[in-house]
Amino acid sequence: MEKINTDFKNTCRILFGQDIGELPEFAPYLSETMFPYRVARSSLSGKEVMLSGPYYPDDARFVSQDEVALQKMKPLSINDIKDIDSLFAAASERAAYCGNKVFGTCLDVAEVDNCADCMNVLHSHDIYSTKNAAYCSNGRLSDSLYGVSGFCRSHQCMRCAWCAGPGLGASRCFESYGSVGTTGAYYAFNCCGCSDVMFCFNLRGKSHMIGNLQLPKDRYGELRAKLASEMAQMLGKDKRLFSLVDLAAGAGGLEKFKELERDDAPMAIRKALDSCCRVVLGKEAGTPEKLSQWLLKRAVKVRKVIGRKGTPTYHSDYPMLCKIPASHVVTLDEALEEAVRRKIAIRDGETPGLDEVAARAGEIALFTFEKREGRCLDITEGPGASDSTNCHRLLYAFSNTLSGFSSVVTESKYVFGGYLRILNSEFCLSCYNLTQCSKCLETDSSYRSRGLYFCHNCENVEDGILCFNLKGARYAVLNQPVSKEEYARVKKMLLDYVNKELEEKGGLERGIFSLAPARPLAKKGK
Repeated sequence: MEKINTDFKNTCRILFGQDIGELPEFAPYLSETMFPYRVARSSLSGKEVMLSGPYYPDDARFVSQDEVALQKMKPLSINDIKDIDSLFAAASERAAYCGNKVFGTCLDVAEVDNCADCMNVLHSHDIYSTKNAAYCSNGRLSDSLYGVSGFCRSHQCMRCAWCAGPGLGASRCFESYGSVGTTGAYYAFNCCGCSDVMFCFNLRGKSHMIGNLQLPKDRYGELRAKLASEMAQMLGKDKRLFSLVDLAAGAGGLEKFKELERDDAPMAIRKALDSCCRVVLGKEAGTPEKLSQWLLKRAVKVRKVIGRKGTPTYHSDYPMLCKIPASHVVTLDEALEEAVRRKIAIRDGETPGLDEVAARAGEIALFTFEKREGRCLDITEGPGASDSTNCHRLLYAFSNTLSGFSSVVTESKYVFGGYLRILNSEFCLSCYNLTQCSKCLETDSSYRSRGLYFCHNCENVEDGILCFNLKGARYAVLNQPVSKEEYARVKKMLLDYVNKELEEKGGLERGIFSLAPARPLAKKGK
């Protein structure tokens, strides 16, 4: 991956004014910002397989995308499927979770999963239309990113997260979180529409500031050059540097959060959940209170807590940000208000070093998980939203409506439950990594499909039950085409089981991640 290493060095020269080393030397450091993923061994070849989520069972079969055609499945007669136990038993015998998935046109990508239309990408997952990136996750439409997660329209950044918004993301930034429409930021949090800021918190439309202190342009340039040079020296020597969150921890404040009870879902969400269940399951399945534990089972955890000032706010398990101590968390309004008052002191003629500036910044650091961008209405019990309406208990809603009890849902509607990144989809229950899908239940890593139940890695499939690694099919059960009537029989059997489980238990014990096989796969012709 010579090209990506060359781009990494160029990005470092832009950020720090000098080289800091080779890209592989920074792999552990840059990987810390990634959303959790799994690296397993192929059951066919033993090669490493990357999978975008952490929830695949330990005793499952795994295959790389380029090995799917090599699988040899035991012949199946649909007439052998007499009841729900025989259906899931047959699925467990055939299930193989696929990693290293690439879609569209990808060039020079390695150690990736759910990578589409990318070039020069290394060890990354859930990444789309991006060029020159390594150790990144969950983003799109960007270039020259290293150790970045949750991004969109961002450029030449290193060790950043949560830099996606309705417009531009981040550009030429290092160790900055929640900062969108911002350029030239180092150690910045929630600084939006800013340029040339260092060790700053919760600013809007500012420039030439260090520790929230306004400086003349030439004075800022002098200090920036010194601090960036010290960063480069430490990175070159140790292959890592302290994080933005370390500033708060170093300033004290390790108190535990006092968690609060969550408010009930509003009527619009209740009606939307009922509608989703009617479309996917054929009937309403229960109240949000009854189903929420199941729907949130694998979502990124979001807590409603008492913040620094005694006001209810939020905290989440977002990578890196999960380490922010309770004593430094506030609401969005409090963060913006305090940003005007809290600033470090730098005397005339003083040229403090990196460690000293970091220590002073730790004293003023305040963090908020709350974010509102664009037009947002009726966003309840969730910290982040952009141009969204009627969303409940989401980590982040981006151009989304009538959805809840999930993590990141983008440009979708009627989506409930699941984990990360549901994109351009609708009427989905407990699903994971879907793009342009509809009417799905317990389905993972699928694209341009509809009517999927307990499926994995399906593309252009319509009406599929317990299908794995299948493309271009309709009326399929366990990857085998069946008649419309036979499909309806198996679907009724499955939905009768699902609806009974939901009615009696408020959730499903079986799911897309519980289909561990009984024995290893064999290769065709072996």
